[in-house]
Amino acid sequence: MTFKIFKFLLLGLFLSLMACVKTWDYNPADIPGDFVPLPKPEAGKGYQLHVPAFPIPPQFEREWFMRTAVGNTEEIYMTGYEVRQREGSHHVIAYQYDDETKFGLPTIGEMRDQNTPDGRLNLFSNMEEMRLLAEAASPYQKVEFPAGYAVPIAANSTLDLNSHYFNKSDKTIFGEVTMNIYTKPRSEVQYFLKQGEADNADKLVLPPKKTTKIEYTEILKEDRSLKVIFSHMHKRGKKFEVYHVGGAKDGQLFYENSDWHDPKFIYLPELLEIKKGEGIRTVITYENDTNREIRFGVTSEDEMGIFFYYYL
Repeated sequence: MTFKIFKFLLLGLFLSLMACVKTWDYNPADIPGDFVPLPKPEAGKGYQLHVPAFPIPPQFEREWFMRTAVGNTEEIYMTGYEVRQREGSHHVIAYQYDDETKFGLPTIGEMRDQNTPDGRLNLFSNMEEMRLLAEAASPYQKVEFPAGYAVPIAANSTLDLNSHYFNKSDKTIFGEVTMNIYTKPRSEVQYFLKQGEADNADKLVLPPKKTTKIEYTEILKEDRSLKVIFSHMHKRGKKFEVYHVGGAKDGQLFYENSDWHDPKFIYLPELLEIKKGEGIRTVITYENDTNREIRFGVTSEDEMGIFFYYYL
């Protein structure tokens, strides 16, 4: 089969599926007026990203991505961020693209739903090669890096915003997000942070009606000095532990969290040095109270186990 024929068949399949898909119809007058967005940062001190109100149908989870221009015409240095969003959010994440010049990046401002209103996977919403810049699960969260530390953001950058809401009620609710990125001049920045993660996607299998510990080890291929650390799991995650692997600190516990919805952000007073050939081990305790097997996945009824960190 030639590539052109394959593309034609794929397009035909997509159009036939979309022909019978429900729409995201809603009455704008039903949007509650009680949401108070964050005030915009002062000029020269940051940028605001705003996700306008959008509907989540009854008994439905809605997760989507939207590529958004930051608005910076020169390189900037993010020293922290603040998020305020409507109730019902599972998370909001801002991702940076590894290559802004790559062909086929999503259109700026276009909402890409991960699933159709009927619950089917939207094959055209997949993420490109990206890395986490900022994340929040609770309705309000503020993160401030220690003095002198910042994440650089290239001139004319775009971010892919990922918003995930779940609605267990019998009426339509609305999501909305404001995210402020705070910056400081280059003269006030001494250290440039990068983003790293370790996830247990290939290990995570939870048998029904059981408490299970999942261990995952990742050995580093380069020296890394960790400064800010936090975790991400879903509602059946009860305890998240992270240990040093190898070297003089082998087996040392350096992170622990038991709140899946509002995980601890820890600003390490001293850099945590993990050398090449040493690593990170996550040990996560889950309680599967259902009659089905649960694996790593994106919905609130799936599970995750991701250790995020900012490092030098």
